[in-house]
Amino acid sequence: MKLVRLATSETVPLEDGFLWPDEFSWKAIEQNQGYAMDGTLIIQEGKKKSGRPITLQPADTSMGWIKLRELRTVLEWSKLQDENFKLQFEQPHDNRQFTVKFNHQDGALEADPVKGIPAVSLDDYYNVTLRFTELNDGD
Repeated sequence: MKLVRLATSETVPLEDGFLWPDEFSWKAIEQNQGYAMDGTLIIQEGKKKSGRPITLQPADTSMGWIKLRELRTVLEWSKLQDENFKLQFEQPHDNRQFTVKFNHQDGALEADPVKGIPAVSLDDYYNVTLRFTELNDGD
C-alpha cells in the first residue's frame, strides 16, 4: 500500500498490515421516510457523491507499522490544506485506488512508538491509525 501526494507525486510506502474497519459500514444511499397526511409512506432517497470514510488501523500491535521518517512526512502532509492524495492498495487480490483527503474531524492521524519508548532513530517504527475521507473527481 502507498500514499501519494497528488500535487507532487511524492510517495510514502505503507505496510499491508492495516485493517479497514469501516469499509462495509458506509451507506451510499441517504434515505428519509415519512408519512403524508393520508398515511401514505413517502420515501426520499439520494446517492451520496463522496465522503466515504477510510480508516486504516493496525490489525494488531505487530502490524500497521511505519518508520518515523515516513511518519513525519505523513504528519506534514496531514497539515496541508486543499491537498488531495491517492491511497493505493498493492496486494495481489486488491489493487484499488482512492482519491482521499485527511479526515481531521475524526482525528487524521494517531501514532505510538512500537517499543513504547521515544524513538532514537528515524528507522524506529510506530503503530499508526490513519483516517481519510474518499473524494470523487471534482471534490
